[in-house]
Amino acid sequence: MDGKIDILNFREMNDLYQYINVPVQTTNPNLHIYRFSDFTKDSIESIQPHTKDFHQVSFIQGFGSSELNINHQKVNELNSVLYFISPNHVYSWVRDQNIEGYILNFKQDYLSKEPADFQSEFLFFELDKLNAIPIDQEENQRVVDIFDEFFSEYHQPRNSFSEKILRHYLQVVLYKCLDLYRRREKTIEALPKNQGLFVKYKNLINNYYLSKRSIKEYAALLNVTPNHLSETIKSSTGKNALYYINQRLLLEAKNLLRYGHEDIKQIAYTLNFASPSHFGKFFKKQTRQTPATYRKEHQSQK
Repeated sequence: MDGKIDILNFREMNDLYQYINVPVQTTNPNLHIYRFSDFTKDSIESIQPHTKDFHQVSFIQGFGSSELNINHQKVNELNSVLYFISPNHVYSWVRDQNIEGYILNFKQDYLSKEPADFQSEFLFFELDKLNAIPIDQEENQRVVDIFDEFFSEYHQPRNSFSEKILRHYLQVVLYKCLDLYRRREKTIEALPKNQGLFVKYKNLINNYYLSKRSIKEYAALLNVTPNHLSETIKSSTGKNALYYINQRLLLEAKNLLRYGHEDIKQIAYTLNFASPSHFGKFFKKQTRQTPATYRKEHQSQK
């Protein structure tokens, strides 16, 4: 046994619903849509990092104090957002009780697309891409209308063609997301060169910080030299490039200490440290606290 822990996995949608204690069930194992308003006071308010054997598209309005970590991009302090989870993502969340919106779960086979075609077309599910898109006021109502129609058709089918209509609505959602994703990418490309490189660098860190800890590795992914990357980040932000790797790693360490139940030794191995002592030294250097002190202080505040 190497000391690493298994990540919680949900094979079926109903398994997840039972675990989070939300009073919904689906008779269709391949497709389901429900609302954040379906959560009750008895539903859990946070969930540890986990995976699931199906895709998810969610639309949130009124984000409040909610926080998402998607493999492990941190998403918070937004008003409206679309986010995308694939079976390859590790996902955790803290839920504000007042959020609104929809959760759409589906299995890839439902679209009758070849896996390679699906992956190459809907890039927002990829591990090395941005998996959350802020929605501006202009687009917000359009997205609401699409999900409203989908929800209505799913839960109140009106004719014998409902199954085909649901497949159509799923494609409408995915292509709308793709349109918004491409616009977001164009916005990043239109940024000044230095700022654009910084955005791409942070996106890569969010996806690879558990396995890649050096500037050299990220420079290779960005097709630039380590010196160029370091100088660009320093001139753009005033901080060195390694700072952002350490901060992302620290954020996940804090999440696991505060919301998780694993012991500190297990957390150290989960975060890919060589040993618990290496993790302890890293954490104390960044925070001036030991992991145990941080956990005791913040778990008492929950």
